[in-house]
Amino acid sequence: MYSLRPTVLLVTLVTHYGLSRAQCPAVWTDVAADLKSTFVGSDGKCTDDARAAIRLSFHDCFPSTCDGSIILSSECTDRGENTQLVGICSTLADKVTQFDVGAADLIQFAAAACPGGPMVPVKVGRPDSSEPDITSQMISPNANATTIIAAFAAKGFSVTELVALMGAHSTAKDLNGDALDTTVGDMDMTYYTETAEGGAPTSLNSDKFLSNSTETSSLWSAYGLDPAAWAAAFVPAMEKMSLMGNDEASLTDCSSVLTAAFA
Repeated sequence: MYSLRPTVLLVTLVTHYGLSRAQCPAVWTDVAADLKSTFVGSDGKCTDDARAAIRLSFHDCFPSTCDGSIILSSECTDRGENTQLVGICSTLADKVTQFDVGAADLIQFAAAACPGGPMVPVKVGRPDSSEPDITSQMISPNANATTIIAAFAAKGFSVTELVALMGAHSTAKDLNGDALDTTVGDMDMTYYTETAEGGAPTSLNSDKFLSNSTETSSLWSAYGLDPAAWAAAFVPAMEKMSLMGNDEASLTDCSSVLTAAFA
């Protein structure tokens, strides 16, 4: 008589180890190739679009949920804190239509596509929303360390995660288009050192406050000296940010697709 035991065992293993999750949809391979042509300059470094995509991921998620509303509602054009992001919102909105993918997913996928930095796991399957997210959640570039720490704590982020996430500014520019460190095309630790020592082309006041606050300065200095320690803290913090308001168990891992495209 035919036994169901091997089948039951296989189902148990698949369920326990998460092997039943769907494979990454093939369309994301096309998306990755397209982003590479947009996000990597002739010098092999991050373009302005790649830099803006990193910032866009934060602006979509931090108010409450990574839901694509910054693109799908009027947030990008109507809110002052998003003034510098109108271009990347338009670019990614076009790609949402072109590839028929979710806006929330594309924003997080694009944020991990700046070459040279540590690979942040990328997952897809978030529900989109065209309802504007709650207002007055973004942090002022002039906020002091106490205010910033409290704002991140309210969203569930520790001081360690906060300081690690600031490393994304190593590829950033301010509203005037001035770089926040001298190696803006690379996601490296020059940003931490130059911000603390006043050697950056320009610095946000909020970053300077964090670099010398008693609550954050030791971590700030440590990450400036130890890229491996920074990457070990940045990757899980950035992944945590990318999952805000979403059930990770319902998402599909597409990290390998992006890794292969940017290899």
